[in-house]
Amino acid sequence: MAKVDDIIRESRIALDMNYKSSGQLLDLGEPDTLMIEDILRSKVEDAARLVEQEADATLLGDGIPFGSSIEWESAAGYGKGTIYLPDNFLRLVVFMMSDWSRAVTEAITPTHPLYAMQGSRFQGVRGNPEKPVVAIVPTATGKALEFYSCSGGAGTHVRQASYIPVPEIHSGADGDEIAVCPKLIKAVIYRVASLAAQTLGRTDTAAVLLSTSNELAGIVISQ
Repeated sequence: MAKVDDIIRESRIALDMNYKSSGQLLDLGEPDTLMIEDILRSKVEDAARLVEQEADATLLGDGIPFGSSIEWESAAGYGKGTIYLPDNFLRLVVFMMSDWSRAVTEAITPTHPLYAMQGSRFQGVRGNPEKPVVAIVPTATGKALEFYSCSGGAGTHVRQASYIPVPEIHSGADGDEIAVCPKLIKAVIYRVASLAAQTLGRTDTAAVLLSTSNELAGIVISQ
C-alpha cells in the first residue's frame, strides 16, 4: 500500500510546487495551497488506474489470486471454460490451466479478430493447451474470463490466476492509502502531476510529465 500523502508530496515536487518556509508556492501564485492539494488528491485514483491499465506486464507484480469456480462448456474438464471475475477487476496479470503448456498474460476482447475464431466448430482453430487463448468479456452480471481450451478431463484445474484490482483510496491507520504495484509508484506520481497540470492549464508541463510517466511504466505510444 502506498500513502496518498506521499504520492501528493512527490507529485507536487514533480510540478515544481515546493513550498517556501512561509507556505507559499514557488512558481504558481494564483492557486492557493489547498486548491493544489485538492487537485492532486482528486487525480490519484485516476492516475493509478491509467498507469496500471497500460503498463508493461513485467511491472505488475504478483496481483491478487482468483478463479476458484469454473463453468465448463461441456463435460467437466473439457473445452472452453468461463470464470466470473471480481467486481473490482481491472487487468489480468496471468492465467494458466493445469493442462496448458504455457501461461497467458494478455487477454483479448470480443472485438479482437481472434475472438470470433474461438466459436469455430473446428477444434484446430480454437485455442488449445499448446496455444491457449484468454478473453475478457462483458456479461449481464459483470466481466467474465473465457479460456480456450482444455483437454485434460476431470481434475483439470486453475494453476495460476491473478489480476490487478481497480485502485481505490482507503483509510488506513496512518492516513489514506492506495494499493499500487510497487514498480509503478513513480509512474503514478508523474501521472498525477500530469493530470493536475492539465487541470491548471499547463499543457506543456502536462505533456512532459506524461511522457516521463509512460517511460517509467514501459508504455509505448504508437505513432
